[in-house]
Amino acid sequence: MFGLPTHLQHTDDAELKQILQQTIMLQNGAVASQMAKSGVRGMMNYGVSLVDLRNIARQYGVNHSLAQRLCPLQIREAKILASLLFDPNALNDNDLTLMANSITNIDMAENFAQNIVSKIADRDFFSQLANGDKWHLLTAINAVGWAVAQHRQHSDILSDWFTDNIESIVNQNIAETARPIVSTMTAIADISEPKKLTIENIAQRLISSQSTFVQNIGNQFIRLHQDEF
Repeated sequence: MFGLPTHLQHTDDAELKQILQQTIMLQNGAVASQMAKSGVRGMMNYGVSLVDLRNIARQYGVNHSLAQRLCPLQIREAKILASLLFDPNALNDNDLTLMANSITNIDMAENFAQNIVSKIADRDFFSQLANGDKWHLLTAINAVGWAVAQHRQHSDILSDWFTDNIESIVNQNIAETARPIVSTMTAIADISEPKKLTIENIAQRLISSQSTFVQNIGNQFIRLHQDEF
């Protein structure tokens, strides 16, 4: 079993040390190795399940200060815990930078999208995120889908951002974004008849693109909803 990194073993931050020790007790080396083979690299990984991390986070509730101390650590579980503990109403520019810097693989992209980014009603932040690398873009797309699917109060803000920017998003031709784009288009189309019409019109424009990747996204959406046309 792996313990705390050396620089954290003698920290005076009792709360930080406690939550990390709780996490380490649940480590799974086999899972960590499998994740590494799948491309989840670049930071220490204890292989703790998302279910266990959510259970730990519930013990602390919303704890913005603790999240701020966890997020900079180059530990997978610390970053996911931070995403669960952040208060979306208390985020400052430094917090947003910490979050963006943490999203370096698909695991981080999916967790940050669901746990915290989907709770942010800031079009400018989404635009900045979407202009980053592919993992940042994937986070932005997935976060919109989560916000809409969970009927968050600001889902209209994020769905409008998505529909305003979808053509520039798909024209980046990033393979990992294809399925999330179609999924988010579907979630928005289910909101209301006007939203559905907007998405259908976008899909038709995508089909007319000279890019095969863009055409395929439009066609995938149409095929999923062909009985509704």
